[in-house]
Amino acid sequence: MAAPNMFGAPAGAGVKLSLDQAKACVSKMTALLEEPANVELMEKAKATAGDDVMQYMMVVLPCACGIMAPVLAEFGFSADQAGAMMLVQSLEEHKADPEISEKAKAMKAKFIPEQLQAMLAMTMGLGPK
Repeated sequence: MAAPNMFGAPAGAGVKLSLDQAKACVSKMTALLEEPANVELMEKAKATAGDDVMQYMMVVLPCACGIMAPVLAEFGFSADQAGAMMLVQSLEEHKADPEISEKAKAMKAKFIPEQLQAMLAMTMGLGPK
């Protein structure tokens, strides 16, 4: 019996969002991030990480992914950091749409401080922002 292919595509790989799906996804995630309990969780995580990029990736991003997990799963992405990265890449395809661009920027600002955005974008393979 052959071993399972551990190098297979992860859940959510290759998910393409239509423009309407992308708008709905960003709206739902923004609503989750604005819930008072989630705002408090994110503030605690950000305070713990400070301006350290590595701490940010180990504390804040997992916290944000945990908050957004239901929406990630709803739209076919894995409910983890890999799924969040795939979602970001999927949203990049719609960045020319003003509504997507504005909502994505506002959502990102909720959990990524401006001074860390460029470095995190490079780490996630999205190039300079």
